[in-house]
Amino acid sequence: MIARAERVLLPEGVLEDGVVEHDAGRVVDVRPARSGDPAPHAEWIVPGTVNAHLHLELSWAAGQVPGGRGLADWVIRLRGLEAPSPPEVEEAARRAAQRMADGGTVLACDVSNIGATAAALASAGLQGIVQHEVLGLGRERQAALRAADAPLSFVADGIAVRPSPHATYSTAPDVIVAAAAPRGRVPATIHVAEDRDEERFLTDGTGSFAALLDRFGVDWRWFPPPRVSPTRWLDDLGVLGPGLVVVHAVHVGAEDRRRLAARGSPVCLCARSNLHIGGELPDVPALLDAGVKVCLGTDSLASSPTLDVLDEVTVLRRAFPEIADERWLRMATEGGADALGRGDLGRLEVGARCGAVAVTFGTAG
Repeated sequence: MIARAERVLLPEGVLEDGVVEHDAGRVVDVRPARSGDPAPHAEWIVPGTVNAHLHLELSWAAGQVPGGRGLADWVIRLRGLEAPSPPEVEEAARRAAQRMADGGTVLACDVSNIGATAAALASAGLQGIVQHEVLGLGRERQAALRAADAPLSFVADGIAVRPSPHATYSTAPDVIVAAAAPRGRVPATIHVAEDRDEERFLTDGTGSFAALLDRFGVDWRWFPPPRVSPTRWLDDLGVLGPGLVVVHAVHVGAEDRRRLAARGSPVCLCARSNLHIGGELPDVPALLDAGVKVCLGTDSLASSPTLDVLDEVTVLRRAFPEIADERWLRMATEGGADALGRGDLGRLEVGARCGAVAVTFGTAG
């Protein structure tokens, strides 16, 4: 198949008026257009995209959870829904994974609680990581520690499974350290600074997250607040680094950004989910100016209308028009591949099995 666009995103730069030839997902040739080639049909051709953070297991809750009142309220509303049977959860996840693959995604990092998503990724022909999410902030957390100590495993070609901590307000420090510990080149992820009250909880043990834990009967009051930001707390625990992808980072200050850049922890943005739940976006220009590595995710269909990171790009480029399209597209492709330890994907190079996606933003972007 031959595809031609006004611009082709290459590892070394941008090819103007370029052609990509690919066959069954493998790139056969990348070259300037010449006489006899088809007319350009898109603004860009980019590699297959990378969704660096999603929750396929919540696909059944698509459009059912109102937002706008913060993360704790959103969690309460989600928990208040009547979940379908496990087979129905798995089928919703499978359908969502297939739509994602049909839209050009080649690699995904999925967060799983019941273990249903490796099969969904495999059935859609996707590669990726399944993060077995570990929570536990109560005094009795032996089960969480056992789960956090699980080894890395590979359940299908190109699909790895490993434990991963949920968040600083829900996971005890010893569990965070165990779950985030290195497993080869497969990174962990953690939700960080998604809501302003996360720092309030770590500072003095009050706010909506303290109330949320009490509501769900978590015996957490043995935990002395470290009186620092979530990012600083993770750094103090020694887990920040290239092997830990920090998800959301909506409420991070200048010192947090400097730490993320210095430690090499990638940040995964989930803009549409952030807007739905809390009505705010991270300061992306400040993250980039600080030298933070940035990639893109969608979060779940319970807080975002699609699982396509190019839809994230559309929202972000409208919010931050000073950032060039090329940079957003790199976040959606090679940025995610690098963050997930899969530098073999996310790049249009001859011989690569990365697919090719046509992108047109139009003048309304």
